[in-house]
Amino acid sequence: MRRWFIVLLAVPTVISGWGLSGLQAQGPAPQAYSLTEDPGFALLGPVVVKISRDGSKEAVDQIMPVGPGRDKEYHSHRLYDFLAHRLYLKIVSDPSTPCGVDEYTDPAAPAELDPITGSDALLKELVGDGQMKQVGTDTVNGIATKVLEVASAQGNGKIWIAQNGGFPVKIAAIGADGKMQTVIEVKQLSLAKPPASAFALPAGCESVQVEASIKPSTNVTALTLQKIGNYTGPCPAHITLVGTITTDGPGTVFYQFGAGNIDPGETITFSSAGTKTVTHVMTFQPKYGNDMGGGAILEAIGADASGKHGIPTQGSNNANFNITCTSGGGK
Repeated sequence: MRRWFIVLLAVPTVISGWGLSGLQAQGPAPQAYSLTEDPGFALLGPVVVKISRDGSKEAVDQIMPVGPGRDKEYHSHRLYDFLAHRLYLKIVSDPSTPCGVDEYTDPAAPAELDPITGSDALLKELVGDGQMKQVGTDTVNGIATKVLEVASAQGNGKIWIAQNGGFPVKIAAIGADGKMQTVIEVKQLSLAKPPASAFALPAGCESVQVEASIKPSTNVTALTLQKIGNYTGPCPAHITLVGTITTDGPGTVFYQFGAGNIDPGETITFSSAGTKTVTHVMTFQPKYGNDMGGGAILEAIGADASGKHGIPTQGSNNANFNITCTSGGGK
């Protein structure tokens, strides 16, 4: 789950501390569905998340279109097989990247990705001990909802809960200036059973036994990420991330930096056990206004001699930072 907690760090602190008091279940959540959502808190610009689920399998696509600092679309595809305890990862926008296969024992996708199966955990994380009351009903993108207002010492907000299924359809934070910022919104929802083709193994993942039996040439024993200074200046902002990777022997390591989303990774070769420094420049464009804050992380995993690897499981400390745009901010 570590890969996704950095997404929550990108959410404005105004929503932390909301409470679940008084929220009642609205019937069983669907087990077969397709949806498209907009996580409005993304640090690296617009992101579209597309989900298909049918019982024991779920496919999640994250698409980041061309934008400031990104000259080509980034598209990742994850396939969760909950019965087989497998997670497959393919970077669709970069076919040369090997398919990643990892053990996955949770019964659902991370709550931060799927607001239906992750409803309870997501609401508990976002609401905390605040006070909540129903203030009406509404229809959001064709979905009938109950509208809840939330108030706490940390901030205020609104949650639109599906009348059928009790999952959050939309979550918004209200800033000190009274302006509302959408944190997440389900744009499209279908309760029809997705086609079997939605759960086909990603290209390059067909040889499950081969990919799952990757033997890393070395093990990552420690990761660090240097403190990131606050930035004030024109946007988009180009921030250099600096980290260290320590291994227990010679070999190849796959690593990637992330801040709200994970950038495509690289490999580095160690001639012996030790520590090496890695750097990466990430581009940030505030989506709302001229300010944003969040956290970055460095992840890594040992790869075999050909560069094949599983999904990174080792993570560094989190490095927090703020960005203030003097020009070129969002609206």
